[in-house]
Amino acid sequence: MSLSEIAIRTEMSQAGGTIRAEETHKIQQWADSAELLGASHVRVFAGNLPGGASAKPGIEWVIEAMKPACDYAARRGITLGIENHGGMTARASTTVEILRRVRPARTSAIFFGATKRPIDLDRAWRLFAQGGHQGYMSAEYEAEEDPMTGVPRLLEKIKVLCRKYSSP
Repeated sequence: MSLSEIAIRTEMSQAGGTIRAEETHKIQQWADSAELLGASHVRVFAGNLPGGASAKPGIEWVIEAMKPACDYAARRGITLGIENHGGMTARASTTVEILRRVRPARTSAIFFGATKRPIDLDRAWRLFAQGGHQGYMSAEYEAEEDPMTGVPRLLEKIKVLCRKYSSP
């Protein structure tokens, strides 16, 4: 078994530039750790907005921290992803805005969460294809089904969708 991903909590969505610089540095240190451990991906949480702050400046703060962290990680062959699980990235529109502005057309993710609602993967793949997405996709498996059977079934669905929506 090999380590493929490291997940870390950060507070990039803070008003103080010093705090964001510290968070960027923390992400860079984890990228170094991922490289050393042979992991290919570091997933970060954007954090929560400080009281009274709106999403608009929060998006700017996260982007300000993510851009140099992504550049640093990329130089080491590490993919940096942002978790859309609560806090600043709880809304899909906010997460998409951050992704679009940090690394245009590079990576996107479909997450399977605790909502217990089925995700229409075909629709999601079609929307990404229609939007011109040509980067990587990742899936996080958190279903109740045993991962030993659920993950292979999910991967087969993803392979079929990639063949269906990829350009020849």
